[in-house]
Amino acid sequence: MRKDYYSITDIATMTGLSTRTIRTYIKNGLLSGAKKDGAWLFTEEDIGRCLNEQFVKESIRIKSNSLVRDFVDIKEKSVNSVCSIFDYIVNSDEEAELLCDKIIEQINSKHKLPDKGQDHGDIKFSFKYDNNINMARIILIGPTKLVMEMINKCLE
Repeated sequence: MRKDYYSITDIATMTGLSTRTIRTYIKNGLLSGAKKDGAWLFTEEDIGRCLNEQFVKESIRIKSNSLVRDFVDIKEKSVNSVCSIFDYIVNSDEEAELLCDKIIEQINSKHKLPDKGQDHGDIKFSFKYDNNINMARIILIGPTKLVMEMINKCLE
């Protein structure tokens, strides 16, 4: 589901960066958007310009690599968890964007679920699309059952 506008939280989810980092990018002029009713909103073009900045690309790369390293390095966990890395072949920029939007929609819907004795939070997500080789790399980390459910819904 393609959106007309994205929030700071949407961008943080897409990139794996914190909302504080996104706000710093706004403050420093790396990301421009519009405020509506006190909330920042961004178009795909706004986000694209920001993501093409070398400094931002490097930040996302570092954050993405640290997700997997942190998962492996943590010795004790409070719930069963999984780290999944998918290289998904896509045929166009549009297909990659739709896939990313689908995953974000799934993550957002899971975070809104009432707790039913299962950990629905703390899903970590990274999405990178290389249009030179038509490959989207998806990293999902979180409670095993939740991540597997998301993968089945998003990649079918």
